[in-house]
Amino acid sequence: MRTLFFLVCLAGAAGQSASFTVAPQAATRVFRPGTGVYATGRKVIISDRTSSAAIYHTIDATKPTASSSKYMAPIVATSTETIEAIAIAAGYAQSATGKSIYAVEPTVLISSSATRVFVGQPFTLSWSSANAGSCASSGAWSGPRRLKAQLSVTATTAGRLTYIITCTGAGGTASAEVTVTAAKPSLSMKSVFSPNGVTISTSEGAPYADCDFWDTYLPGCTGQSNFGYGPTKVVHLFICLSGEVTLGSCSQEPEVTGPLSADMLDKIDSGIAAYSGSGARLLVRFIYNFGPIGPSAKDAPLDVILDNIDQVAPILLKNKDLVFALEAGFIGTWGEWHDSTNGNDAAAAQKKVLDKERSYFSGVFPILVRDPGDIIQYAGDATPVPGLGIHDDYYASSPDDSLTWSPCDPDAGYCLSDYTQSEIESYGSAVSTTTMFAGSFGALYPALQACAALAKFSYMYHPQSLQLSPYPADIGPELQNEGCALSFYNMVGTRIEIQDASIIGNPKPNGRLYVGLTMLNAGYGRVIRERPATLVFLSGGKPVAQIPIPIASLDLRKLASSAAPSPQTFGFDVTLPASFPETGTISANLSIPDPASSLKPQAAYALPLNSLDEQMKPVFNPTTGDNAIATFGVQ
Repeated sequence: MRTLFFLVCLAGAAGQSASFTVAPQAATRVFRPGTGVYATGRKVIISDRTSSAAIYHTIDATKPTASSSKYMAPIVATSTETIEAIAIAAGYAQSATGKSIYAVEPTVLISSSATRVFVGQPFTLSWSSANAGSCASSGAWSGPRRLKAQLSVTATTAGRLTYIITCTGAGGTASAEVTVTAAKPSLSMKSVFSPNGVTISTSEGAPYADCDFWDTYLPGCTGQSNFGYGPTKVVHLFICLSGEVTLGSCSQEPEVTGPLSADMLDKIDSGIAAYSGSGARLLVRFIYNFGPIGPSAKDAPLDVILDNIDQVAPILLKNKDLVFALEAGFIGTWGEWHDSTNGNDAAAAQKKVLDKERSYFSGVFPILVRDPGDIIQYAGDATPVPGLGIHDDYYASSPDDSLTWSPCDPDAGYCLSDYTQSEIESYGSAVSTTTMFAGSFGALYPALQACAALAKFSYMYHPQSLQLSPYPADIGPELQNEGCALSFYNMVGTRIEIQDASIIGNPKPNGRLYVGLTMLNAGYGRVIRERPATLVFLSGGKPVAQIPIPIASLDLRKLASSAAPSPQTFGFDVTLPASFPETGTISANLSIPDPASSLKPQAAYALPLNSLDEQMKPVFNPTTGDNAIATFGVQ
């Protein structure tokens, strides 16, 4: 520190002096490396020759101050940036601002979904760049490109096609390329399809038939149709546990106070198993009464309910392939978790029942709860619980579906003071796209049951199943008068359409084919389960090749439900066997069987495509379970 003395002469004063202390400035910072172009991840070290100096820096083009980030360790330059820094030390004036500019070299990557293709076959180019401001393509393509994107490309000429992309940034230019070899095919064809008029019912998701387990047996349960739709392949099965009696008498039976009899359990087992081979799957609900609300509609004490679940669980697990979903049931009037005569419409009791059911059936089939508020209370928040869905038994039938969307329903055992009706509705919508949403109408309510309003409501909640014969009876005629009864039920559940099918390649022994299938989901529901598919080639009606398609290449769960569904093309290569015919007419078929091992061989459980070919014939063959997608000659 330097001390300077100044002598100042003033009129009328002699020999007076003053001293001033001036602090030196802290030393200039040193950046290593300095301004330049470097590879990404370069470490920048800042140092200062002034003893005990603290360095403060910025990397966002603002001037550093004592409030800026303190330099503690090397700064990693991952993108083009300007680092500015100052030094501050006790007894020194703040240093001047130092600056160093780092430009990072750009990088670019490109790949192709296939490196061997046929002329006319689409494939996908994927690329991404870093530290670049613009990209351009050359070689087999041309023009400006986004910094990161995917693009479907179709080979138009045979030979080696090189796709080059060059990206430029402050740090320079980088290029990458990928080469695709295109061969001329001996076959290049496309089949075009149109939607059929009535949805072919599927046990993957469809309007359900109501069935009284102790009264109506096959075929009365599986042969139900309405409005021109059907016969349906989802059966809603009420099973009274108070006695082997019809639903109308279930509430008059004595309260169940102990285990179910072995005879009843055997009949439940055989009654459920009888549906195997029918093409139907079951929406099951165990109940102790069938209403109406009041003291005579008795459920059972909690300990009895838990024991009864232990008794029926082995039956459901034995017949799990036939179960579409289990409605939580057991508690309250109609098994709907409200108005319990044993105090079971309370959070603690509901938790024990749901815990018990999930201990047996989690990951096996969905469990549906009447009110979304009960699930939120059970889970502790509004994050959908895997495997827990909703059955709204007052669907589109009042402003809140008879408290379905209410944040508080003490009779159902929940009151969520931190939620609004809108939030509960949003939760229900989220559940419908992650697990399952089913239900039934409960009252005539034109505000939500007019065609446009009902469609909007259904695209929000994506019903996978809904009562085929609506209650009360006046709802059906109302839908018919409005002109949307059949069109509405056509869209409940799973409806997948094929729009076109392309086959390109060399159909010969050991030959290779590209198959492209463009499909869309035209239903309110979706394909819920993983359904592996097989491409079946027939000659003279007999299989000559059966080639499994990897689920990654054809996963129909990707087809989302929407008011404006987007078609999606699934493309994949297949290699034909050495035994493939060298001449003749070949029919290509898509088989989408049920994924359950016991149902897979049964054509009745196969997934139909709801489309017509160019001769206006259905592509789905109910006898074989196959969907015809193309016919071509081999020579």
